[in-house]
Amino acid sequence: MAQTRPVTIPSSEYLEVGPRRSRRARVRNLALIAGRNKLGAIGLVLVVIVLFTALFSPFLQRYDDARVFQTANPNFNPTASPIEIAANPGIGSPTILDRWERPFTSKHWFGTDQYGRDIYARIVVGARLAVIIGIGASAIAVLIGTAVGLISAYFGGKIDLVTQRFVDSIQAFPGLVLLMLIVSVRDQPSLTLTVLALGFLGFASSVRIVRSSVLSVSQSMYVEAARSYGAGHARLMLRHILPNILAAVVVIFSISIGLYILAEASLSFLGLGPADQTTWGKMVNSGRFAIDLHPWESLFSGAAITLAVLGFNLAGDALRDEMDPRLRGR
Repeated sequence: MAQTRPVTIPSSEYLEVGPRRSRRARVRNLALIAGRNKLGAIGLVLVVIVLFTALFSPFLQRYDDARVFQTANPNFNPTASPIEIAANPGIGSPTILDRWERPFTSKHWFGTDQYGRDIYARIVVGARLAVIIGIGASAIAVLIGTAVGLISAYFGGKIDLVTQRFVDSIQAFPGLVLLMLIVSVRDQPSLTLTVLALGFLGFASSVRIVRSSVLSVSQSMYVEAARSYGAGHARLMLRHILPNILAAVVVIFSISIGLYILAEASLSFLGLGPADQTTWGKMVNSGRFAIDLHPWESLFSGAAITLAVLGFNLAGDALRDEMDPRLRGR
């Protein structure tokens, strides 16, 4: 009987099988998710565009956002008398502002505003600030809300009662009025104050959602089993409860980003946004005075706000659907 010889596979080829399969599997899973939730895929594309623009804004903005474009005045007369200048003001200045230039030109893709500043550059710079505020405020709200909601639901009793009444008192105030009150403590609100104010205002909603998730998880059998084995409070909260509510926390974080971007735009529109910073809300407000004849500044900045908020909301909804088996494939 002939003996069969074992077939050896080179180690380099063998090691490449796993990564190749895992990459194919990840791509296949992403394709399935995109096909199952087309709106979520659109939202993810919008989020990637906004984040890419914010991250690489110094390379994408083309011009400084505060640069004022001017051209030489062909009618300038340096020897003109005050009477001549009064009769023809155009001869008194050596330069003319390139204000309200039309968009879609090689020099100014989105045109210029009333001060001769490039609108495209200001949109790109505003994207960076919008992402900083949205992610920063959402992180503050979710971190504080998760900690407070976890402690409140786990211990219950008087701690839960006092915590929830405090949350009720915050939510009893109209959100925009409370936000305006907080940022008005300084004559010129800073970026840090805006992020902190938005995070403080939003943490109440995070507490509510986290608390309901903790109340559901804390009654599970594995939590009771860990408690019966003598696990302490810290171990129960951090090792058995918190990991099982992370899906809800991630969804809150992703959906809240768009809300905070919209809230900051509202503040900036009212003149209470970060001082000396280019924001989309300020651009909408600045462009509204000439919106009938020169709508480009308000139009492009408003579109940027809409697409950013829509993208984060759609991506957050898709993330929620994928993390909740009851909603998957709905």
